Amino acid sequence: MPESAPMVTATSADADDIVRLRDRLAEWMVGNGIAQWLPGEYPAATVTEETTRGEWFVWRETETDLTAAVRIVWRDPDFWGADDAEAGYIHGLMVAPEYRGRDLGSRVIQFCADYTLAKGVTVQRLDTAANNSVLRKYYAAQGFVEVRETRLPPQFHGTENVVLMEKPLAG
Repeated sequence: MPESAPMVTATSADADDIVRLRDRLAEWMVGNGIAQWLPGEYPAATVTEETTRGEWFVWRETETDLTAAVRIVWRDPDFWGADDAEAGYIHGLMVAPEYRGRDLGSRVIQFCADYTLAKGVTVQRLDTAANNSVLRKYYAAQGFVEVRETRLPPQFHGTENVVLMEKPLAG
């Protein structure tokens, strides 16, 4: 990321913008036959709780322009089940559509890696819809390896199966 626009810890004031960006991306996914996110399924109240815990990070091109956002947590038993272990779990990685093609996704992933390593953790993990071949290839190109495919936890919607992926980080 350019030094002028670093990722910063989100606050509750960012929650509505994060939800709006997620819904925009979810609408695009649905319109393109990708069953990963559904519009309206992730309420601002949930994002507000997560920002209070310091889990969300945002990058704004300007004060009003949310360019990218990502959520990092240290455990993820909902998706990883018995394989849950301490790692930098990446969730909700989003880049605003008008910023596509600028390599921002890989910069956000690098931010996540640096943040994870700074916490003394040497593994990154994420999940993606099993039927989203574009993201599976993208994450593989970013160094993530597919661990296994599993059912989407019942409290989530949009797809039936997800692929769990991980990447070791040089510590």
